[in-house]
Amino acid sequence: MKRVIGIDLGTSNTFIYVSGKGIIFSEPSVIAFDTKTSDVLEIGYLAAKMIGRTPDTIEVIKPIQRGVPARMNPTINLIKKALRKNDIKNISNYSILFSVPCDITPIEKKALSEIAFNLGAKDVIFENQAKLAALGSGVSFKENRGNMHINLGAGTTNIIVTSGDRILVSKSSLFSGNLLDEAILRYLRKQRHLVVGSKTAEFIKMKIGSVESNLENRLLEVSGRDILTSLPHNVNISTNEVRNIILPLTELLLDAINDALTLTPPELASDVNENGIVISGGTALLAGMREFIEKHINIPVRLAPDPVAAVANGMKQYFNK
Repeated sequence: MKRVIGIDLGTSNTFIYVSGKGIIFSEPSVIAFDTKTSDVLEIGYLAAKMIGRTPDTIEVIKPIQRGVPARMNPTINLIKKALRKNDIKNISNYSILFSVPCDITPIEKKALSEIAFNLGAKDVIFENQAKLAALGSGVSFKENRGNMHINLGAGTTNIIVTSGDRILVSKSSLFSGNLLDEAILRYLRKQRHLVVGSKTAEFIKMKIGSVESNLENRLLEVSGRDILTSLPHNVNISTNEVRNIILPLTELLLDAINDALTLTPPELASDVNENGIVISGGTALLAGMREFIEKHINIPVRLAPDPVAAVANGMKQYFNK
């Protein structure tokens, strides 16, 4: 059996799969380190808890943006620490499989290769993120039939149409979980004069965010800092407000899906219409998302069995397909 380490560098969460061991790491893509000594203090959940709560001597960052490293050394340290926590210290006999977004550039690929060889891997393999997610969602690539998979991530959305094992159409969209969080932050600042952190914006999205048409209008109390007085302040935000923030951004997603369908050959488009579309990724869990896409694209849509870990689950099957 080939020895492989599969790494899904997500903007929100990083998953690491090791052949023979399974998924050994599935935690937030966050690292905390001492700014004076550069020592890594925490990674994952423990580092995420430190966001906004540290002195100047400790920096807490998210080193991965849109599925690729935004900061090289912190990304390497994040992976090294995750591997060492699971007693994997020598990876010279391992190949590293990276999941990559549809629109990855040659420079970004080179950066990932440098990370792999810095870790000591013997070689590096790249595979489309949405294809791995499709594998992990139970999509079969054995028949030459058209399938569409949409991976709705925190940093980007990747859309593919496949026939057998080949990707015939590949599109990406700026629509993402982070985009929704940023829109909620802007709304609270401009309309409610409240400054909150990114974790609070994400909590609002997860708690009452929705794209449902007939939704129950609920209220959520949000704490932050008043812009005018600079004092702590609470406001109530409703489900309807959050829906009105999110809905205009869904046009980015619908446009990308329609573009992918337009580029799909007629015979394969017929297969997609018959087989339906599979969606995965954390943003696919937004309330009403499956029904929303189905209604506007007029094609059946189903949610992957484990949307958040679909890419990592696909890595398990990659060398057994």
